[in-house]
This record gives sequence, structure tokens and C-alpha cells, in this order.
Amino acid sequence: MATMTRSRRSQIQREAAQIRMRGQRLQHDTAHIASTIQNTLGEVNALEAWRFALGWSRAQTVAQIAGLYLADGLRPPGLSEPMLCRWEHDAAERPGPEYTVMLCRAYGASPEQLGLAPHTNAPFGQAVIRYGQPETTAYSKGSWEGMEPMTTAAGLPAVRESLHLTLLADPQGSVGTAELAEAAVEHYALNYSKHPPQILFDEVRRVRQLLTPVLQAGPGTSYGVDLQRQVGWLSALLGNLAFHLDDLTGARTHLSAAAAWGERTGDVRLAAWA
Repeated sequence: MATMTRSRRSQIQREAAQIRMRGQRLQHDTAHIASTIQNTLGEVNALEAWRFALGWSRAQTVAQIAGLYLADGLRPPGLSEPMLCRWEHDAAERPGPEYTVMLCRAYGASPEQLGLAPHTNAPFGQAVIRYGQPETTAYSKGSWEGMEPMTTAAGLPAVRESLHLTLLADPQGSVGTAELAEAAVEHYALNYSKHPPQILFDEVRRVRQLLTPVLQAGPGTSYGVDLQRQVGWLSALLGNLAFHLDDLTGARTHLSAAAAWGERTGDVRLAAWA
């Protein structure tokens, strides 16, 4: 990432605002204004140029994308201003496919116009993210009509509730608790791609929280070790989901915990995977 002084950053913002206002007076469209900003200010990439052309702050962009998720009936993911800043200033940092489509929708631009073309070869107006489902080219810009119903959070709580009921009956844990925890991990793994990452992340975290009080239960027993192993696999899932949500620090933290639990329980597969 190229180092830029705060004064130069402020100057770029002022000049970009002047170009935008001049373009608006001349009735230029957003694409034209963004192109002019990028051509005039060499340090600005296409993604940032479009934000400047719209006159948005990073906070406004984050809010706009959150609004799109809400409009689609989903909880907003963990997009933050620092993440957007990295995408704008570091050539090595790029949004994933889902965020790429959401940025296109928010800005009214194509991936090519935003400098994000490698993530999709479908022209804008056809590329629609399906939140973990295979991408499709059958829909028009902004249209979600005709899309097959995607799996939502509706069925997820039942798995957690079953585990909760078992723990109410036996707060110290048992063989049954360990077996149910293993079944929960298997369910999340098998259905990983059917849920939006943020929703699945929240559910897996809540299940891990349920198991935390009984981690030390049954020292020396097989089910005590099994419970610890399942907490390790839940941590591994959280690490993978955090990565999909572009939370790289969180991903490292959860995967490190998973590796530690793998080593502690002798689960070589978990330790190696994490």
C-alpha cells in the first residue's frame, strides 16, 4: 500500500469534490465524473473514484450496502469503513464476489467500471449474488424475481434449541451432549453454502457459547474430550466464516483457537485443517 500523507489525502478529497460539482453542472453522468476523477488524480483507483463521484463518505457506502442486505431480507454483514479503505488503497486487498456485486448495486456500476472485473465474467445487469448459492446470469439489474428461495436462518435455531434442551436436562454435559454437538457441527458443515455467512456465523457462535460452560465437565471422560473437540470444530467454522466476511483478524483468532483445541484433544485432523 502506498503511503500518503494526511494533507495529500485531504487535498485529493477537495479536488475530487470540485470535479464532481463541475461535472454535475455540466450534467455529466456518474461514470463520466468518476472517469474524470481517476484520470485527474492518479492516486485514486476506480472504486474510490466512483465513491467520490457520488459524493459519498465511506460511512455512507457502508450504510447503503447494509440497506441492500436489509431490503433482501438479510442481516447486514460485517462490512466496515477500514475494509472499504483497504479495497480502495491496497491493490493486494480486494472484495470477495458477494461484496463485489453489492458494491456494483450500491454504486450503479459494473465490475469493470469499479476495477473489480476479475471476480465475475457476467455483464452487470446479469450478475446477481445468491448468498452462498452458485451465481446466475438469469436476472436483470436489481431484480430478484424468479430466484429460487435460498436457505435462510429459519431452520438453524432448531439445532441450537435441541442442544440447549439437552444442557438444561444435564448442565454438566454427557455423552448425549457430545453426540448432539457433533451432529450440530456436521449439520453446519454440510449446509455451509446454503446460509448467508453472517447468519451462519451468529448461529455457530451461539452454539459454541452454549458449550463453553461445560468444557471442563467430565475430566478424563471420553465425552469431556469430545465436547472440547466439537468446540474446536465450531471455532474452525467461525474462522472460515470470518474469512468470508473479510474479517481476517477474526479468522486468524478463531482458527488459532481451533488449532489449539485440536492439539489439546489429539485431533490431528482438526489441528492440521485449522
